[in-house]
Amino acid sequence: MKQPNERSLTVIVMDVSPVTWGERELIRTASDKSRLAAGKRSIGPARLEECLSAVQCFCSAASSLEKDAVTVLVAVAASEVAVVYPRKDALEDYFRNPENKLDSRNLQSNLLSGVAELMAKASAKQQQASTTDPSNPPPPLTSNLAAMASAFSTALCLINRFLVAANAGVSALHDHHSWNRGNRDDDGVIAALGGGTSGKKTSHKYRVWSPRVLLLQASDDRPSDYNAMMNCAFAAVKQQILVDACFILSPSERASKSSSYLEQTCDMTGGLLSTPSAASQADKALTEVLLTIFLPTRSSRHRLNQVAITNLDFRARSFDTGQIVDMAFVCNQCLSIFSQLPQGRCPTCDAEIRSKKSKIEP
Repeated sequence: MKQPNERSLTVIVMDVSPVTWGERELIRTASDKSRLAAGKRSIGPARLEECLSAVQCFCSAASSLEKDAVTVLVAVAASEVAVVYPRKDALEDYFRNPENKLDSRNLQSNLLSGVAELMAKASAKQQQASTTDPSNPPPPLTSNLAAMASAFSTALCLINRFLVAANAGVSALHDHHSWNRGNRDDDGVIAALGGGTSGKKTSHKYRVWSPRVLLLQASDDRPSDYNAMMNCAFAAVKQQILVDACFILSPSERASKSSSYLEQTCDMTGGLLSTPSAASQADKALTEVLLTIFLPTRSSRHRLNQVAITNLDFRARSFDTGQIVDMAFVCNQCLSIFSQLPQGRCPTCDAEIRSKKSKIEP
């Protein structure tokens, strides 16, 4: 059950990268053509519109379950990140008046228009990069993958920004005296307390907030995002922000079958991870996944029989390639690890690399 005066603050991060979903659309179209001709149902994978529909249903269900819940939607397409609900012109008012009920029509309009604008911007940027001067090196293939670390960082910033606005300009994340840690059910509940309210009945405005982030990733992990992703995970752990994740699998043989970044992030923050197969995504099944796994609040989850994260891979990975390493070079400034000695400067912190060459005696 939900704690008294507890209100959920959820930031949903959606991967809408054009290349990723375009590839899935081709696979789905080819698969459905042969199966429907044989009178069989689709076996996925999910289309982008089905993913967006699942997110809308999740937001509506969260609002029905908890009328005071606050939901913010962040979309990421390749290297582009934007807040799609509420839109930029309404974001400040939304933070100041979070008690307004969720408008499903407004949510759908903002979500569809915001995602369309972001995908168009990402596609134009990728096309421009591919038609640049031939003398310049081509952009890496991983640039088409979603920059989930940037979107994750944006989500954490939005949570802090919201709590500052709800706490009369004082960061509830920074003030450790405003944390409520009475018992296990209060873990992850941050109290937005106002001054001068001691001994008085808590007003509607100054209820406690339980922030969480839901990451919906369809692209493979970006190797260059590992350092930033782990830093965001550590920040979430420090502030007791729950992080859930759903890695939407692709039937492509080249696609990854899981995300080690999401696995480690969810394990560190105490969140849930789901990796629905392609067949578990078709015919609006992705909606069922989001509702049955991620809808329950944090304070009620210990009463549910939920699947734990197993087979975690904590082996060290190179920060520039993402490959598993047994022996590596470590930067003495930022502690980044690399499979090969960086030349000149550290790719992570830009510190000068100074290697000591030992003299070989004859």
